[in-house]
Amino acid sequence: MTDNTILPQDAPSILIVDDTPANLELLSGILKERLCKIKSALSGKLALQAAKNDPPDLILLDINMPEMDGYEVCRRLKEDEKLKDIPVIFLSSLDEMRDKVKAFSVGGVDYITKPYRFEEVQARVETHLTLKDAREYLKDKNRFLEYTFSRFVSPQVVETMKQRPISDLLKMERRELTVLFADLRGFTAMANELTPEEIQETLNSFLEGMVACIEEAGGMMDKFLGDGFMALFGAPFRQEDHARRALNASASIQQAHRKWMKERSAGKRSHRPLGIGVATGETVVGAYGTHNRMEYTALGHVVNLASRLCGAAEAGEILTTPFTRDGALRHAPAGGGRGYLSFISKGRLRFKNIQEPVDVISITTEETSDE
Repeated sequence: MTDNTILPQDAPSILIVDDTPANLELLSGILKERLCKIKSALSGKLALQAAKNDPPDLILLDINMPEMDGYEVCRRLKEDEKLKDIPVIFLSSLDEMRDKVKAFSVGGVDYITKPYRFEEVQARVETHLTLKDAREYLKDKNRFLEYTFSRFVSPQVVETMKQRPISDLLKMERRELTVLFADLRGFTAMANELTPEEIQETLNSFLEGMVACIEEAGGMMDKFLGDGFMALFGAPFRQEDHARRALNASASIQQAHRKWMKERSAGKRSHRPLGIGVATGETVVGAYGTHNRMEYTALGHVVNLASRLCGAAEAGEILTTPFTRDGALRHAPAGGGRGYLSFISKGRLRFKNIQEPVDVISITTEETSDE
């Protein structure tokens, strides 16, 4: 730009490459109204250096240049990991089909023939800047989803999430779901006798199996809580049978945990039994935080209740409520089958920060009660 126009900080940058100064000036004039940051280079070598120093959003590249033609410049750009995604529009007086085919084969996205037509240049540049913005948005979205969710849901769920509008996944909304809390009993006291390395190994080994159980049931590992964790069923995707999934997961977790403790005991390694609490109801679920650090979670009474049930559960026990039980039974397979759940009332219990007494149910399974 040769005038004093003040450009927006996020204005796109375009690198124009042509060995003829008059062509550089003409193209700069055509694109001036687009309010772009215009840079120019008189040779292929200078163009590569300019791109490496400050990668542009788009390159307009002449084909016929001495020393290094446009085809070779484009090849080298595509070989560079940091520059390969920059769209390249070829510029040429060559109008033969073979020239255009070669341009696309080396990585070009478009082809403009001379003499330049004002509207055509502007339209093609606008199109490819818009497409680049769309690609960058998808990359940013996918990076965000992978960072936010890949630690807590299966890779298959993350891939599905990438196909949905990100606003659908992150907005706060009221939704019925089931919350599961699990916590190792007596771990804090035991940890006082372990080295930091032993604590880390124990927790990592414990959580490895827990994550597998949650993922297998289609749940989301919401967060790790020291020697425990919180999981969601019915989020980020809606699941009509979220209560059944959560209770089946809790039974699988206790079964896997008993096996884990047996193996740890045989190897004379540290282990503690597990208590689980599960509650179902309306929550507020979605993402909140700052622009560069977001957390996806559920908030509300149900989360507090599941946590309290977990705290009240004895070693190896699963506690829930009639509402969760009824929701699970509505979606139970006919005849029960493997892992059928049995429910035993523990009466009405009072919990801290919950006003009314809660009907509490303890869960056993056909598959695990005989062990």
